[in-house]
Amino acid sequence: MVQSIQYVKISGGFLQDHHYRIEHELEARKRLSHTILFWFFSALIRSLPPCYRNNTVRRSLWAGTPIINMAINSRAEGRLGIETDSLVYETYFITRCFTYNMSSWRKMPVLKTFIPYMTLLWACIKYQRFHFYCDRGITPSFKWRQFNTAELKLLRSLNKQVFFWTYGADVRTMDRTKRLGEPNCCTDCQSPGDGCICDERLGQDNIQNIARYSDAIFAMGDMIEYTPGSKNGLFFWPVDLEADDGRKYQPYYPSPSVDRPLRIVHAPNHRLYKGTKYLIDAVESIRMEGGDVELFLVEKVPNEEALKIYRTADIIFDQCLIGFHGYFALEAMALGKPVMCFIRKPREYMIDHEHCPIINTHRDTVKQDILHLINRRNELVEIGKRSRRYIEEHFSMTAFALRLEKTYQDMGIKT
Repeated sequence: MVQSIQYVKISGGFLQDHHYRIEHELEARKRLSHTILFWFFSALIRSLPPCYRNNTVRRSLWAGTPIINMAINSRAEGRLGIETDSLVYETYFITRCFTYNMSSWRKMPVLKTFIPYMTLLWACIKYQRFHFYCDRGITPSFKWRQFNTAELKLLRSLNKQVFFWTYGADVRTMDRTKRLGEPNCCTDCQSPGDGCICDERLGQDNIQNIARYSDAIFAMGDMIEYTPGSKNGLFFWPVDLEADDGRKYQPYYPSPSVDRPLRIVHAPNHRLYKGTKYLIDAVESIRMEGGDVELFLVEKVPNEEALKIYRTADIIFDQCLIGFHGYFALEAMALGKPVMCFIRKPREYMIDHEHCPIINTHRDTVKQDILHLINRRNELVEIGKRSRRYIEEHFSMTAFALRLEKTYQDMGIKT
């Protein structure tokens, strides 16, 4: 919790505002109530009959941070012959496609505190395998972006299989990020600690605890820099090319026409981390020089509406700071769009990097890269077709399910 301390000047000294003390006391009571509830429900869970301790995996639960691809990963794992579900306590504006969305229940004051622990009891009875992101489980943690270790120990005591996945902010720390070199997602950050875990000690402690009590941590792209010992070959952001009978990601290749401006679409969830200002400056400079280009920014728009705008693009701009693509880039490639994105270490971060059609765009070359694309508009359709093929070969649900199945087999886990 981020606390704001106000000071009132009195007779030359400073006095903490009374409201802060009340807030601090309420927070302490909240922690105590959650601690009591956790140990009460954990005692109930530990008393479950032996049949609820793992033997054969029949059901798998993906839970925690409501990342857009969680539900897709869950369905992909379901292709391995087990029942899978996804569960979240709230959703972002992007998507609500989860099996269990508890957000409406958590609006009830009386139930809000109890729901995580009742959910944990239910989940331990129903599921034998659990998947989480590194910053959130079923029960709350009072440490910023850290998993509740007590919950993890409880699951392991029941012999549950537990796997962790990264999405970025749950593992990125400031020191390691800056050591990657410029640019990076800290370059323009104005509020350290808000967007990522940031603190090196907290980040390392969290990963060490997770590694100690889980079956595996899966990472990819720049996230491998923060997760020593992780398994990095799964590339776990599949795109459901079969959604809506294939209509959702039906290819819309760029227009080869030069009779209208080159349309660039950019969908930043966080402008400062994606290098949005560099893109805006580049486009404005090109237009001032007479270049025929236009830019559409898509922000805080539900995924279905955003996809409609992506389909109109000639080029999709992902980011030019972080050094790895996001899910937005993969959706765009599925739609047959050329994608501009800064990839710091293509050989290490990308699957089949030699055939990846992403246009590697550095912060300092955004303008010249756009100008180059304006002058080769006739090539954009072919780049778009290569983009679509890349997704079909490597990021379809089937491709991911096969990688997951092989990973389980290599770990000696039956599927």
